[in-house]
Amino acid sequence: MTDKGVVLTGLTKVFGTGDAAVHALKGVDLDIASGELVVILGPSGSGKTTLCNIIGGIESATDGSVVVAGEEISGKDPGDLSTFRRDHIGFVFQFFNLIPTLTAQENVDVIVELADKGDKQKVPALMGAVGLADRSGNFPAQLSGGQQQRVALARALATDPDILLADEPTGALDLATGRQILGLLQDLHRQGKTVIIVTHNASVGQIADRVVTVVDGQIRSDKRNSKPVDAAKVEW
Repeated sequence: MTDKGVVLTGLTKVFGTGDAAVHALKGVDLDIASGELVVILGPSGSGKTTLCNIIGGIESATDGSVVVAGEEISGKDPGDLSTFRRDHIGFVFQFFNLIPTLTAQENVDVIVELADKGDKQKVPALMGAVGLADRSGNFPAQLSGGQQQRVALARALATDPDILLADEPTGALDLATGRQILGLLQDLHRQGKTVIIVTHNASVGQIADRVVTVVDGQIRSDKRNSKPVDAAKVEW
């Protein structure tokens, strides 16, 4: 069985060189087990999004080991990282990045086609699972922010990724809609999916198995929730 966890050892990321060098991550060690729901929490500029991007193969580490879904990805070239992302990772971002000229369902279909992974026949059921069966034919401009985020979530799941990475998935949403998105992520976790949520919103951590706090490129704390809260009860 494929390992669907994450193991980071001595992870370092430096942008720029010389006096202009910025140390975004400074020797991060982190283990995330298969099937965990982990919130990576931190203020703007803390390094949390860089951490997320390295786990997802969007950026490469400057130093250290990055093992994701049982595969060492540090040192891979861009082409191999692209293949790795296609095969293992689903992404949900704060800004939905939908193609405006495609319908909701077409935005999901196109990912299956481009990735050559997944089954287009299952996309209608996936649209239903995120509560959009009756809006599949609508264009993004005809959908609310929450509905667009649900399309983005369906798109992320269309290739059945080992790990789902959500970077500020509620950042552009009101509380009620944010709860709905968190509820969907929590449901995926309950089905055994590894879910990593990156956020500046401490309240989101209530739904997680663990909350990892990142400050100034380092892990400040790593705390386990004894009793995660149902997403419908989260307040912010």
